[in-house]
Amino acid sequence: MAMACISATDLTVAFDPNPPVFQALDVHLAAAPVALIGPNGAGKTVLAECLAGTRSPTAGLVQHQVPVAFLPQQAAEQRDPRTVAAFLGVETALAALARLLAGEGRVDDLSILNDRWTLKDELQTQLAQFQLPTDILSEPVSSLSGGQRTRLHLMKLSRLPDTYLILDEPTNHLDQSGRQWLADWVKQRDAGTLVITHDQGLLASFSQLLELREGRLQRHGQGFAEYQRTRAQLIEKARHDKQHARQTLRKERQQQQLERERHEQRAAKGKAKARKGDMPKILLDARKDRSEATGGRIAQKHQAVLDSEQQRLEAAESVLERKTPLAFPLTEPPPITGWLLALRSVRLPWIENTKPLNWQVMSGERWWLRGANGSGKSTLLSVISGDIEPVSGDIQQRGTLLRLDQHLTLLTSDQSALANFRRLNPGWSDAAYRDRLAQLKLRGDLALQPVAQLSGGEQLKVALACSLMGPEAAQLILLDEPDNHLDLESQTLLAEVLSQYRGTLIVVTHSEPMAQAMSLDQVQTL
Repeated sequence: MAMACISATDLTVAFDPNPPVFQALDVHLAAAPVALIGPNGAGKTVLAECLAGTRSPTAGLVQHQVPVAFLPQQAAEQRDPRTVAAFLGVETALAALARLLAGEGRVDDLSILNDRWTLKDELQTQLAQFQLPTDILSEPVSSLSGGQRTRLHLMKLSRLPDTYLILDEPTNHLDQSGRQWLADWVKQRDAGTLVITHDQGLLASFSQLLELREGRLQRHGQGFAEYQRTRAQLIEKARHDKQHARQTLRKERQQQQLERERHEQRAAKGKAKARKGDMPKILLDARKDRSEATGGRIAQKHQAVLDSEQQRLEAAESVLERKTPLAFPLTEPPPITGWLLALRSVRLPWIENTKPLNWQVMSGERWWLRGANGSGKSTLLSVISGDIEPVSGDIQQRGTLLRLDQHLTLLTSDQSALANFRRLNPGWSDAAYRDRLAQLKLRGDLALQPVAQLSGGEQLKVALACSLMGPEAAQLILLDEPDNHLDLESQTLLAEVLSQYRGTLIVVTHSEPMAQAMSLDQVQTL
């Protein structure tokens, strides 16, 4: 077995008074690429933080044999005012190099530079390798797109020698080419990488998977395609077991009832005979004992079968519950015919070298809006929704419109899921709102927590409920990367639900499998 870069034994994390997130896990990670998968809320980020050393477990030991660095999933969303050079920790050295090359060096510039005369060239080479513009060293990090900031964070981590990397959902802001680049980069690394991801394209590049589910960690060593086949077989077996267990339970209960009735009839006849007084007491007592024993054997015989089949039924239902973690009872929008959206000679702000957009979206159409990072997809949705003005051109809209952006800005972070749902969709009772949230597995106290305390996937579920499940539905819905934080099972169900939605959709996604599953047949590339 290869030497472990990270070893964790008896790892437990619990947040009282709740049950442990996971308990007594053993994890050993060698210098190889591994993907960590699992349902939303399973504790993947918590486990990653423990392995990285940024969180202390409740119990257990984590040992590092090499340096370890952690990239949280929110890293690319932080607006950093520093320059790219300062972010990379080379601003002072680059300034010293510039002064020395200009013949204006100071006393300590040589020691600051430390013989790194090719530093600027090396940085520009690295920027190109990470598909970043080579002239951005003096630009503020906040001026970069989300995908560019992700690449910059990865570039910074790559400059740490012999370091094991733990990356939490690094594809959230990467376009299709960026995701393929990330897969290639992770595969090339010699120091080892653990990647938390729900991205099906990226997962296809891994031969080793770790699955965290219901507090247990399972290793799958034959790749994502084989994992999917195994899961499909498990689901099919669970469906068969559920049907068989229900049938067996019904037949066994009927047989138990029949035998009980027959036994009770025989016992009643015996009691009637005893009341005549023509049988010795010793024989009456013996008959009574035999009758009670027979009744006990009948109950025991059937109860063993009932218990076994009930366990089989519960195990099957548990598997099937994990298969369909969400249920979306969508609200149908009022019917409308003709065009809903018309763009005439529209130019987008902040996007260079763009052609004017002349589009017409008809009622019922399903648009897939794709393009590279920074091409203006999210900006276009903001322009359509009226949040920002186009540089030029005209936009006309018919019917009602709702936009769900990738930052979920329609939610108020200090309000609960229930309060957000009620605020954005007035008119129902609390019981009705709670019923909808429960179908998204947001039950009990979870529905009353501030959404800021929920996981990224749970926050997205709240936003989807507010957008698609209220008393009224918009006729045109704009979705900006709705699959970013959803686990694999929830992605599948979301795609199935949206494929049946009768309204009009414009969806930004970098996932081709998701676009196909959502039946997005009108493709536009920016």
